[in-house]
Amino acid sequence: MHKGKIAFVVGHAHWGKSKTLRALTNGNFRLRKTTIGGVEFFIRRMSNDDQPKGYKEFMKSLDPELRQYLIAALCPQFDKPAAATNSILTILRAKGYQLFFWVIEHQYGTSEVVAAKEIQRLRSFGKVEVFSTISESTARSKSFKHYVSNVVLGS
Repeated sequence: MHKGKIAFVVGHAHWGKSKTLRALTNGNFRLRKTTIGGVEFFIRRMSNDDQPKGYKEFMKSLDPELRQYLIAALCPQFDKPAAATNSILTILRAKGYQLFFWVIEHQYGTSEVVAAKEIQRLRSFGKVEVFSTISESTARSKSFKHYVSNVVLGS
């Protein structure tokens, strides 16, 4: 049985993850919480590609009894040991978290995309939605909020 839920905004370095999450709090990067569908979520903006060690320690310290709902940035670098993507997701699932992944498929302003094999690996850990529209942070944030309301809270 799941004790908590984590919704990840997924993309590589300089992909728009942090800007998408900042838009959730109307541009205020100091706010660490947001309410969606009447549920308060803690926000972790820095991802495993920004601060790998600190990110892993934070995720390892989570307790679904104390922090039931979380929104976090995630880089899907399964092949990069420093990112520790696989071990982080394995730990979170073992703790009882249900994992959700909202993938920003295209890097804003370039032709780069998140690889299909990375998306497939995420699917082995939880529900995945791929956001394939190339848009600015406010539009991405609105779509992510919709995903959280309908999929994360609907599960």
